Amino acid sequence: MDESRPFPDPGILPTLPAPKPGEKISIRVAGYPPYKEIRASIRNPHHPRYSRFVSLRREAAEQMAGRAWTDGAVRLSVTIYAPEFEAKITLNDYAGGILDTLDGSHGYTFTYLPIVFQDDCQVTELEERFRVSEEVYYVVKVEFLMSA
Repeated sequence: MDESRPFPDPGILPTLPAPKPGEKISIRVAGYPPYKEIRASIRNPHHPRYSRFVSLRREAAEQMAGRAWTDGAVRLSVTIYAPEFEAKITLNDYAGGILDTLDGSHGYTFTYLPIVFQDDCQVTELEERFRVSEEVYYVVKVEFLMSA
């Protein structure tokens, strides 16, 4: 094993049942969110913005508090607070990165357990907002709508 390569944390196995329909969580993370790019996966530990992926997964896991990810539908609200967007990045790019971070995934060199939902196709409603702010952070609100 190459010790110079960071080893990705696959996440934790849940010890409690998934949230029930109607339950909500709110995740607040400092800094800009991860964003979706075609050229490289934010899930790759060598990605220059990998720390954004890790920060969101850690905060989401904390809010899930040991509960399993849902198999059902969810509603997401994403609000980004910052002075401005990063160059050439849109709200949809941020939303895509957030969705990719909260679900499970695998590649040639990594496997990640889901945190909130198994697949982003479970997000049946998505609201995206940008608010001008000197402080840079974002809030992801999740409402669990129904079980599978």
